[in-house]
Amino acid sequence: MKRLLFACLCLFPGLANAQTTLFSAETLKGWVNVRAVATNGETSWLHERAYGKTRYGGETKGRLAEAALIWTPRFSETVTGYIQVVHVPELGHETGINEAYLKWRPVPKSALRLSARLGQMYPPVSMEHEGVGWTTTHTVTPSAINSWIAEEVLVQGLELSLKQSYSQQQVGATLGVFRGNDTSGTLLSYRGWALHDIRATTTAKLPLPRGNSGWSRIFRSQAPFTKPAKEIDDRQGYYARLDWRPPVPLALNATYYNTHGNPTDFDNGQYGWATRFFNFGAKYEPSAHIEILSQLMVGNTKWGRMRADGVRAVDMDFRSAYLMASHISPKGRRLTARIEHFETEDYSNPLIDNNNETGQALTLAWMRPINPHLDLNLEWLAVSSKRPSRLYQGLDPQSSQSQLQLDLKIKF
Repeated sequence: MKRLLFACLCLFPGLANAQTTLFSAETLKGWVNVRAVATNGETSWLHERAYGKTRYGGETKGRLAEAALIWTPRFSETVTGYIQVVHVPELGHETGINEAYLKWRPVPKSALRLSARLGQMYPPVSMEHEGVGWTTTHTVTPSAINSWIAEEVLVQGLELSLKQSYSQQQVGATLGVFRGNDTSGTLLSYRGWALHDIRATTTAKLPLPRGNSGWSRIFRSQAPFTKPAKEIDDRQGYYARLDWRPPVPLALNATYYNTHGNPTDFDNGQYGWATRFFNFGAKYEPSAHIEILSQLMVGNTKWGRMRADGVRAVDMDFRSAYLMASHISPKGRRLTARIEHFETEDYSNPLIDNNNETGQALTLAWMRPINPHLDLNLEWLAVSSKRPSRLYQGLDPQSSQSQLQLDLKIKF
């Protein structure tokens, strides 16, 4: 992280001039989320040894969900900063840095738009996190795809974006290189997909489910948690995205992401993973008040030495897709419905460590801005899945659970 910040000073000229604004009402903002929650089913995956698919499980209570503070200093006309600190009670009362980067956006002199980011950030995959501070704008809980991005795809790197408009169309390209994120795929393999609004930080330790057999008995060197931002093999990963907005109310995008990880490296309880995926997204707006969104992700993750049969210790494909419809009223009240499917396919040795999974989820959400400092959100989420590794804890492989949340967001 220190090397990235030093590079910021070298790459972005004119970081301080007469237009510098470090601290003001415009550069500091934040929020606190408090919730009333009623859930059934398994204990949440955020508790040790658990496989639950939602953030909360088997409880009814009120609680603090998140507290966040964002600092957005302006160093010049073209260079700004962004630092977000979040507090998540479930992660051992973790308070840490989520995103922290410098952004350069030169004054355009033609139809070509150029921008760059340098630091710790999420790659441009999610279509749901369009709010301030990389928050969701349609539901409280993001899809399984973007829940995984939030927890295991936080990178430290350099990103360059280009956008060109012509003939009522817009095309764009984004390229990124990064370090860290070498453990990406650990949660997805050993726990499977999940739906929640937890976001990783630089120092986060996310718990892994453990049982009387399976991975925790075979790979004893793995710590009982994963560190999403950890660098292990000193290799650079990369991603690329293409965007197209035709002269109709439609936006399409395609992203390729590759950690370029060394799957045989190991450091202090954390294995290096080779993870790659394609993500395809579409957004259709038939009117000013209706949005239809969809994403499809297909990928593979693996670690360990190559066996004689060409398969590593863990070698797993993963797939997920969702379809969302959302209506927003002239007063800003939003009603959203989302359906999705997710699955994993284990090629390694499912007889002794079965990471196969299949599942579906349905989400209904109502969001209402009360005033500029207060939002009220209501959400119901139902998840059904089948995962054979639940047997390692004496659980039924088939699981169904629902979660009802009343969320109050206090902004300042």
